Amino acid sequence: MSSRIIRSGDGLKKVHVTTGSMGGSTGDAIPSNHMMNVEKQAFEQGYKEGERIGKQMGERMMETAIKRYERSIGEMANIQRILVDAMEVETVRLSLEIAKKIIQREAAIDPDLVAALVAVAMKRLHGHHGTEVRVSNHDFARVCEAMRVANSSIPVKEDPSLERGDFILDSVQTHLDGRISSQVEAVGRAILDE
Repeated sequence: MSSRIIRSGDGLKKVHVTTGSMGGSTGDAIPSNHMMNVEKQAFEQGYKEGERIGKQMGERMMETAIKRYERSIGEMANIQRILVDAMEVETVRLSLEIAKKIIQREAAIDPDLVAALVAVAMKRLHGHHGTEVRVSNHDFARVCEAMRVANSSIPVKEDPSLERGDFILDSVQTHLDGRISSQVEAVGRAILDE
């Protein structure tokens, strides 16, 4: 049993309140059971509300984590695309450099290769006026000999700016660049769509 002091406009009154847990009368037990039911309902309601709020918070945290995860995957996929594109370009450039070295080596091994290439190019310019052939110092003698054998009156000139295997055909109508580096670059542009 407990007592409380209640203040009112007339003065102070002391009231005794019984909780009804031990040995109280049956009249005291009913309000006590009611109080326990109210407490139980309040607890269950509070528990359910806490559970609902916790679930909402957990779902929000999960959504945030999933969005971060999806963003990270997207960034990684983008980086992979960039790296693959860069590797493709570098692989093509490396392949072209290797091809250039192989062709230059072939031109050094087979001195008649340039003369044969010039002859093929001359057929493309057949009928053009004012045609002139420029070749490197290394290939000059071979190309002059090939032109003499072909009974061609087209002049052949040495061009120190050209490397072994290179040639340039000029005419009034056209310019044909037969430099190895120019041909390899043209192939590279075609492959890389530049």
